[in-house]
Amino acid sequence: MMDSFDHAVAPVTAALLAGGVGVLLLAAGIAKLRDRDTFLGTLAAYRLLPDPLLGPAAWALGAVETVLGAMLLGGVSVRAAGYGAALLFVLFALSMAVNVMRGRTDLSCGCLPGLASARLSWGAVARTLLLAPPALLPGLAGLPAAALLRYQSLAAGACLLALGLAASHLLPAGAEEPSA
Repeated sequence: MMDSFDHAVAPVTAALLAGGVGVLLLAAGIAKLRDRDTFLGTLAAYRLLPDPLLGPAAWALGAVETVLGAMLLGGVSVRAAGYGAALLFVLFALSMAVNVMRGRTDLSCGCLPGLASARLSWGAVARTLLLAPPALLPGLAGLPAAALLRYQSLAAGACLLALGLAASHLLPAGAEEPSA
């Protein structure tokens, strides 16, 4: 009985994660493509690439994030999209870690629009690395066979991500004490 439960829950969980990771990548990729100059400045500040590669890398990262997010949301080549997303998260975490080790924590993580104040730290590195396993699960477990359940789960995952982002913006502001 537990085996049939696992077979039913794993695809729904995978679809929830595909929805969350897909929306995260899609939003980040589109933001990087729309505000290329800001992202180019962030990329340059990391000091990991030679100047001639910064422009092409900025376009490529924005495009890859957008395509991978759309693939996860659309259920297209989910295994390849999951592997690509996990690899991207590991690459981003390594880039952050290099700069944290250099003591350059004043840089923006460049993760998502609206998080310009998010600075590099070991917490940011860990948070980025923790996104790799959820990116892999949709490809490993597969998505639900029923199209309606698949799209409901994807939408629910996107909503969970939106709630998490909203909470991350609201909690720090609410934690501040009013000045006397």
